[in-house]
This record gives sequence, C-alpha cells and structure tokens, in this order.
Amino acid sequence: MTTATATLIGREYLRVSIDTSGYERSNDDQHDENTYVTADNGITLVGQPYRDVGSASRFALKERDDFVRLMADLEANTFGAQVLVMWENSRGSRQPREWLDLIDACQARGVKIFITTHARLYDLDKWRDRHALQEESLKAAAASEETSERVTRTLASNARKGKPHGLIPYGFRRTYTKVRNSKGRLVTRPEAQLPEPADALNVIDLFVKLRAGDSFQVISDDWAARGIVSRDGVPFSAQSLSQMARKISYVGKRVITKTVQDPETGKRKKIVTGEVDAAWPVVADFDGSPMDAEEFVTLFTEVQAMLNDPQRRTNPGGGAKHIWTMTVRCDVCGGPITVTAHLSAEGEQVYACRDKGCVRLSEKAELDRILARHVLGWLARPDVYTRLGSGHDDAELRSVRAQLTAKRTALDETRTAEPESLAEERRLARREERLETEVKELEEKEQSLTRPNPLEALFPQGPADTIAARWEATDIAAQRAVAALLLSPEVIGQVRLRRVADSPSDAVRDRIKWVTAA
Repeated sequence: MTTATATLIGREYLRVSIDTSGYERSNDDQHDENTYVTADNGITLVGQPYRDVGSASRFALKERDDFVRLMADLEANTFGAQVLVMWENSRGSRQPREWLDLIDACQARGVKIFITTHARLYDLDKWRDRHALQEESLKAAAASEETSERVTRTLASNARKGKPHGLIPYGFRRTYTKVRNSKGRLVTRPEAQLPEPADALNVIDLFVKLRAGDSFQVISDDWAARGIVSRDGVPFSAQSLSQMARKISYVGKRVITKTVQDPETGKRKKIVTGEVDAAWPVVADFDGSPMDAEEFVTLFTEVQAMLNDPQRRTNPGGGAKHIWTMTVRCDVCGGPITVTAHLSAEGEQVYACRDKGCVRLSEKAELDRILARHVLGWLARPDVYTRLGSGHDDAELRSVRAQLTAKRTALDETRTAEPESLAEERRLARREERLETEVKELEEKEQSLTRPNPLEALFPQGPADTIAARWEATDIAAQRAVAALLLSPEVIGQVRLRRVADSPSDAVRDRIKWVTAA
C-alpha cells in the first residue's frame, strides 16, 4: 500500500466506553489505527487528541469534558486543524441532537470529518456527505437504545433469579468468569458471591453492636479506632453504616425494583416492588463464623425492628445539653419547651415555650428534680420493662418458627417440582402462591414477636438501689431518649407546662399537667 502525500491537517477525538469485555478499543488503540489510516489518506495528525472515557448515549450520567472542550474550540475557531478524525462516528455521540450540533459546528468552520472505520473523508459542504453522517447518527442512537433495553431486560431477569449485580456489598467477594455473549463476544460475567471472612466478621460485629444499643456514630468511632476501613481505604461514616445495616443482601435476599415516573416531578425513579431469595449465602455462612446463618437472620430481623421502630430517634439528643427539652410541652399551644437564658435579667437558664412564648418557668432546677424523681421511680419497676417489651410468649415464637420452617420447605419443594401435565402445573402454581402468602404472614408474625425492648437497649434493667448512680453515668443522648419514651401519654404521661394563671398555685409541682392516654 502506498502512502499519499499529506495535504490535510487532522486532530483526533478519542472516546472509549467503560468496558471490561475486551471488545471495546481503547483510546490508544484508536489512536494507533487513526494514525495508520489517516496517513494513507493524506491526513497528518497534530496536537493533543481530545480524550474521553464514558458513554456517549443519552442514558449516560457523566459529562464528557473533552467533548465539551471540542465543541467550544470549534465555536471559538481555535480547533487548529482542517479535519476532525474519529475512529467511528458513534465515538462522537450516539445522541442525534448532539451529533448534529457537532456536524453544524464543523461545517461552520470548514472542518471536514474523517471516520477511520469507513476510511472516508466527509466534506460537510456536500449534502450527500452531511446526509450520510446524519443517517449514521440515527443508526447509532437506535443501537444505543436497543442495547439499553436489552441490558434492562437482562438485569430484571437476573434480579428475579437472585443473581448478583452492581457493587459488591461489603462483607462479600465475587468471582467472575469469561463467557461468550449472544454476539459471540468474550465478556466478563459474575459467577458467585461469597462471604469474605475478614470483612464479614465486621458486618456481624455491626449488627451485634446495634442490637446491644450502640449508635451508628459510636460504632463508626470504634471502627475508625480499630483501623476498619472500606475497600477504598475510607473510614466508615455513621451514614454509611446506617445504609449497610439495611441491606437485605446480608441475609441472602435481593430486592426487585422497577422504574416509574413521578407524577409530581415527571422524573423517573426506582421503587422496590419485592424481594427474592438470592443466589448467594447469608454473610455469616463461612468457616469460623461466630454464629450460623439462622442465628444471623434472627439478629438481622431484630435490628431491622429496632431501626424501623417509630419511637426510635435517628439523632437522639444530638448536641443537646438538657434532658427534658423537646419532651416537655407547652399546655397552651402544644409546642416544645426549651431552655433559654435570654429571658432572664441575670442570664439564668429558664424553661420557655419555643414556638410562641406562651409559658415561662424560672425554677429550672426544681422541674428537673421532679421529672428525674418520676422517671427514676419508674425505671426501678420491673413491670415497666415488661410493658415496653414485645410481651411475647417464647412458646408462641417457637411455634411460629417451626411453622415457618415447614412452610418454607413446602414452598421449596413446590418450586422445584416437575409437573406431568398442564393441570398439575396450574395446581402447583396455585399452591406456590398460597405458600408464599403464608410464609410472608409467618415472617411478619415472627418479626413482631421478636421486637426488642427499646428501654432495655437504652437503659438496661438492674437493681433498684443502683438506678440513680447508673442514670448519672448514662450519656445525655440516652437520657433524652428514655425521657421521650417514658414521658409519653401511654406510659407515665406527657408533661405539659401551664401558665401560672391556669395553675392551682405558682409552685412548680402545680404548674405541671400530666396528660395520659384515655
């Protein structure tokens, strides 16, 4: 093959999708082929190529910085070449509108487009060349949308089958295999997802500590002190631990989602429609685990009940310094009572209605003593812990779990049964649907029976003569959570602070109104 004398100056735009299949050509591969083919077609490449890594389809989320820079250089007439060189036209864009803008910008500056895979130079002043590139853009867009729909269908099918996908949950590892796809290309596919013992032990530790009543922040600080970090080498924040604690992948399940359009915003979003058994084991199912899979599932269920408890405060007390604020309410407007020093001439702390200033109480210490006396008195009573616990019968829980085991076994047998006729297949389908409903009902009943005692987690029961000392040693966040739990209409009663005019006297005890549930 002879090389023609170079008559045109070209500059490249290189882009490769993020692809581990081995099919996509890297930017360097594109550059090598561009150099060879353009030289044979009388084009000399100059300057630094524009380079991007990422999708050019309309489904892409990441901005392609160098494509934006390319368009800006064309608009500003600083492109510095006569030809824009690309390996194939889809390297530029699979979005028709974006591709047409590129064609228009090149035509306006007299820049031709060379497509290496076509070995052809397109002169945009010729309508046939413009039409050819425009038609190619529509084909690229159609191929992109077809790929998107195929991938979406595959992911949905994998989800229904419980196959692993996406980011590997902390505590697991994943093995991969090379297979041929429908087009005969060699691609990488997940093969198995298994517990990674060192990380899985940390996951178990997280759930054990949560059941014991530790906050996410306390666990985060403990893990940081022990040098436990993510795969990226970053310490786990309280927020990341909170997200981790809600992953059902740890109990060998996977959620099923679908994309819907939000009627209010018009934006598309994913919603969870259900869950299926996953193709991977429970995170505690490995040699050397401190508990077996069934024990971890029970632990996971108990922690979920704690996290979903409506009485649980996600930020109990925060940086607050006072035990009873926000729990005590104004008897006039129902708003919260807080502490302020701005209403006292001497700068002393007083209780006041936060929202409207309806009531004010200067004797803060006296109210604190009265409320503490009531709360500590109740904490000394064993029946309070019983009332606030699940109140379940261990025999009933054992019965439910036995039924659940039997129903799950029957469901598994039904799913794996091979029908010998259409009628039998229909009968098995009805039986499977009925068993799924029964299993779900029993799982919900098991969860309700294993609901942990919120008071026990905040302030464990102990001898009555140690209550005061243990209360003083309890951190303010836990004290505030106990106050909110006990000073409610269903337990001791909600504390409302009355105005002097509405009270029998100006004594603090007479200004307290106890509101109990009917």
